[in-house]
Amino acid sequence: LGERIDIHSGGEDLKFPHHDNELAQSEACFGCKQWVNYFTHTGHLHIEGLKMSKSLKNFVTIRQALEHNTARQLRIMFLLQAWDQPMSYSDQTIDDARSKESTFKSFFREVEALVRDDYLDQEVGWRMGEADHKLADAYLAAQQSVHENLLDNFNTKDAMFALLKVINEANAYLRTPNVKPSILLLRSIANYATQILKVFGVIDGADDFGFGSGGDGKGESADGSGSESYIGSMVNFRESVRNAALEAAKGGDTKAAIQSILKICDGLRDEILPTLGVRLEDRPTGTMWNLEDPAVMLKEMAEKEAKEKEAQIGKLEKQLVARTKELEKVKNSMVKPQDLFRTEEFKEWDESGVPLTLANGDSVSGGQLKKKKKAIDKQAKAYKDLMEKSGDNPQELMDGTLKEVDSIKRKLEELSL
Repeated sequence: LGERIDIHSGGEDLKFPHHDNELAQSEACFGCKQWVNYFTHTGHLHIEGLKMSKSLKNFVTIRQALEHNTARQLRIMFLLQAWDQPMSYSDQTIDDARSKESTFKSFFREVEALVRDDYLDQEVGWRMGEADHKLADAYLAAQQSVHENLLDNFNTKDAMFALLKVINEANAYLRTPNVKPSILLLRSIANYATQILKVFGVIDGADDFGFGSGGDGKGESADGSGSESYIGSMVNFRESVRNAALEAAKGGDTKAAIQSILKICDGLRDEILPTLGVRLEDRPTGTMWNLEDPAVMLKEMAEKEAKEKEAQIGKLEKQLVARTKELEKVKNSMVKPQDLFRTEEFKEWDESGVPLTLANGDSVSGGQLKKKKKAIDKQAKAYKDLMEKSGDNPQELMDGTLKEVDSIKRKLEELSL
């Protein structure tokens, strides 16, 4: 390696004795006083709170991680942690990375929709006064913060937070009532965020801003291939049909045809266009569309469907527990209080059903008599409540509850297939 190394890296566990030995041997060999200018010692990777190691059997390869996450999500996850401190790979850190990725993607889609129109033909400039100046100041502050954080020991975590902060402020700006956005300013913010993310290796496409349509985190260009006019016409048509149906519904006309139109519109948005790589978002101000990788959108649909299915199963399981308890309660309450203890355990009872003699002829003790009377009183109340609730037809109530239990079980079986 020669008499001088500028940067020498390794894990934090190599500081001593490994790197100390390297220094001692190399400086003795070359007769120099400083063999390495800079050491960079990275933190260990922790899996769900424990240091990753084969001995703990929590070893995760990059290939395995990529089976559940995109390369972009993994890069964002690591960027959100200090490089020289222990890093965590867990459900929480991955979910956080996905959330941050979603924030970036949502903002890029907003700006893409704004710049798609001939915005330069409109009035150019800051038309919202103080709001425009406030966002511009936030943009300048973000640039300064990113620069300072990268100079401070490559602090990518706070640099990412600075980008996300200005994007959140831009999103709030866009939600201003009667907004007349400064599109050039918003585009500058999107361009800058993309530039920094390219430096971080999160994006490597050629687009001015945005992740592109690539689903693997490589940022391929989102190219509409001349289909923008076609998509725009389809969106306008859909929006017109949707608005007409909504107006009819507001007027009290709830005919099946109107509901059918709305359902078809939602089907176009949720099922058909995603397979073509077209994302629609309905807004109070209109419908926004963007081009994305169909594989990414189909994966999002599958994840959404899985979450909805999981939530539905959880809801049904709670219903099953509740209805099963109700069924058991009905069964128990159907026993008449005077028959509660008329079992083979006893031989004689009084007129209210309190057992007096055990099956072997011994008398029931005084303490047991009190307990049995109390149990019969409790059963009498449960029986009375059941009669009132069922209209003196408890069997019908039990049959209905049993049907509900069976129905819930069938639904759970269908969802589990």
